[in-house]
Amino acid sequence: MPSPAAAQASGAISIFSDDRFRGYSLSDGYPVGIFDLSYDAPSGLYGAVSGSMAATHSRHIEPIGLILNAGYAKRQSHGISLDVGVVQSIYSSYSIGGHSRSYTEVYAGVAGKRLSARLYGSPNYLRRSGTFYGEIDGNVPLVEKLRLSGHVGMLVPLHSNPGPATYGREVDWRVGLVRQFGKVSAQAAWTGVRPGRVAHPNNDAGRTAFVLGLTYGF
Repeated sequence: MPSPAAAQASGAISIFSDDRFRGYSLSDGYPVGIFDLSYDAPSGLYGAVSGSMAATHSRHIEPIGLILNAGYAKRQSHGISLDVGVVQSIYSSYSIGGHSRSYTEVYAGVAGKRLSARLYGSPNYLRRSGTFYGEIDGNVPLVEKLRLSGHVGMLVPLHSNPGPATYGREVDWRVGLVRQFGKVSAQAAWTGVRPGRVAHPNNDAGRTAFVLGLTYGF
């Protein structure tokens, strides 16, 4: 008789040259530190919390955001997993154009060995508009301990009203390399976004960026 799956807790500490979310910088182009904790129960329930802070040009440490995530995942045949969940994102005034904001997204996704996809829905994305966001992520091993990663996503507003608080359709992307060194991974990625009619609250619309990072998992 097989033994029941054990609960699993894990964490990670990361340093990145920039904190990019859906193509936009949340750290205004400055280095950021991120701390992640997650818990997976044998039942398929899971939860995670992530906090981030940036080192600014004035040598001050500024809070960026706090992200809370809870969901349920179920493994299917042929190595496919399905999951549903909810994310609460809270961003500081430093990260989002001078005003702190929070929003909620619910999601459903499917994941395989090399590809995963999720669809998110939010009634109050950055307190501006209801949105859908779809993403596809992939990874391909190149040589031992080195893999190519990729991401493409699209943000679609549920309605559009005139004025500065309106989002247009946006497409973001990222392509990079990840090299594993035991518990440490080194990452390098090229990322960008094609903004819609109105840009993100930060003023780096349309810019691309080369982001470097190190992550220690425990």
